[in-house]
Amino acid sequence: MIDICVITPIITKNFHNDAQLAEATANSCRVTTMTLERGPASVESAVDEVLAAPGVVDAACRAESNGYDAIVIDCMLDPALEAAREAVTLPIIGAGEAGMNAAAKFGKFSVVTVLQRQEPAFQRLARQYGLAGDLVSVNGIGVSVLDLERARDASIEATIRSAKISRDQDEADAILFGCTGMLGYAQPVAKALKWPEERVIDPLRNAIETAFRAVKAEVKTDKDRHPYPVHKDVVGFENWRALNDLMSI
Repeated sequence: MIDICVITPIITKNFHNDAQLAEATANSCRVTTMTLERGPASVESAVDEVLAAPGVVDAACRAESNGYDAIVIDCMLDPALEAAREAVTLPIIGAGEAGMNAAAKFGKFSVVTVLQRQEPAFQRLARQYGLAGDLVSVNGIGVSVLDLERARDASIEATIRSAKISRDQDEADAILFGCTGMLGYAQPVAKALKWPEERVIDPLRNAIETAFRAVKAEVKTDKDRHPYPVHKDVVGFENWRALNDLMSI
């Protein structure tokens, strides 16, 4: 059995529906979610990413100590992804990086996300991952992260509308959801677009599958590319015990 730790970088408990998460989990794979004790309620901005970062690294250290085989960062903005890779040797999959790579295999792709304010962040990530030429648009649905499940039916309808704009006006060959909170949206969106479901990327499902494949292939984090941080004095991080121990002289 492959054990994957899904780090949801927010303090909101029960962010994902258990049944939908189980459906997104491959056979021979066990997924455990870990939320933060300190950080933001959701991640929708650069400030939110900074607030989540210490908790993500701390959780990654604890996941490795607890014997997990791989880690998924459950956020499309990939908060603290590079930092977490410096902290551990386990394979760490960022939902944003894995999702963009999956979508680009179909050609040009569009990100359909929660809020339009995230467009610069996704353009930055596409450049960082060498996919700027493949991202044709970022279309927000005008629904906050925490309302995706609260108003699920209306959120799916808004996602379908934005996905049709991506297909018809932006000429995208694939749709990538810009929030892992859209777990389970792929099937109704693909049906509305009359597309095969694989061209609508559900980023958390894709990230879990990518982590599963990484473990099967015995992939580890490249410590030449992501060396451990230099030990030094840090102040104010005592509540993140694993992170504090990582940095301590």
